[in-house]
Amino acid sequence: MLRFVALILLLCFPAIAAEAPALPADPENTVYLDLDYGRVVIRMRPDLAPRHVERVKHLVRGGYYDGMVFYRVIENFAAQTGDTKGDGTGLGTGRTLNAEFGRTPQVRGTVSMARTSKRNSADAEWFIVLADHPDTRKSLDGKYTVWGQVTSGMEFVDQIPKGETAKDGREIQTPARVVKMQIAADAEAAQKLETAALLTRPDAPATARNFSASEFKCSGLINGQGVTTQSGVAQLWTHGYLAGRFAATNALTFNTGEVAGADPALAEACTQFPQAFLLTVASKELSKAPRALAETTPAFPLESYTCKAFSESRKGPGKEQGELVGLWTFGYIQGYKNVSQPQMEIPFDARARLLDAMAGVCAKFPEHRFLDLASAVAAKVTIK
Repeated sequence: MLRFVALILLLCFPAIAAEAPALPADPENTVYLDLDYGRVVIRMRPDLAPRHVERVKHLVRGGYYDGMVFYRVIENFAAQTGDTKGDGTGLGTGRTLNAEFGRTPQVRGTVSMARTSKRNSADAEWFIVLADHPDTRKSLDGKYTVWGQVTSGMEFVDQIPKGETAKDGREIQTPARVVKMQIAADAEAAQKLETAALLTRPDAPATARNFSASEFKCSGLINGQGVTTQSGVAQLWTHGYLAGRFAATNALTFNTGEVAGADPALAEACTQFPQAFLLTVASKELSKAPRALAETTPAFPLESYTCKAFSESRKGPGKEQGELVGLWTFGYIQGYKNVSQPQMEIPFDARARLLDAMAGVCAKFPEHRFLDLASAVAAKVTIK
């Protein structure tokens, strides 16, 4: 449960417009927040809070916020969203951020990360400041990380239904929802790219390294968001996960010569369950009936890939590709273990240890087929 402030209510003060800082156009650091009332444009501030901006981008590109409601809205103060349950009791991503407080004033239109009473507890929730007043500044300035500023569309933010003061701005009968959030650079792309092209982008290795299927929403693969690198990475993880699931039941088969790309079955499932997280859709829907998978992936040639190649991909010039292979492998182990231990969710922070274990086995058997040793590691691994 995240709170953005120990409240000083400002009911007697009208909302006063504050002039947003003049910043250069930068589609990669601009967010489109679509509400039922219209589009809100948010200029992100990586110069102030690079880690928070990176987190928000990651979640936006995964469709995390799409469909979420503004569950806590206080007149002349702030509107808060980003909770998975829509009431402030959701768990978020489980990966908190260190504070990036600064001296930037929290004026009308400022977008900041919510947190608990603990300094370094921000995760996924954020709020938009609704009014500019000294008492607002006193409550927020230097206490919450600023990661953006609304540059247009505050008239739509003002239409977000408010909660009752006596109930801390909660229990809104018909809360406003996030129709869709997207990075402007993605929204302005002329057309969707194939998965293979997405995985050759310069940002693909870093995206793969930070990717978590338990926080990537299916909506990130539909509604025009397929142009993002993260959607290509999601397809790669899904292929690995399903391969692991089917291998655990001796049902893994491949379509000879086919390269994995956009999976029609995944697209169909995501269209049906857009607010579900990818891990849930993969485990509950896509794994129901074994089917032949593409013989190889856009990141590496699965059938002919050796342990020696994996070891080399984790160092030197091949290190970038190693991140993509590592993501597929993590998905494979997750899928394999979910058969024998269906209630166990391998945590994101276990990924490095699992890949180190895989590298250790590969060092002993460099000429063995990578897929065979991945199965051996998956069968024996335990998470403590």
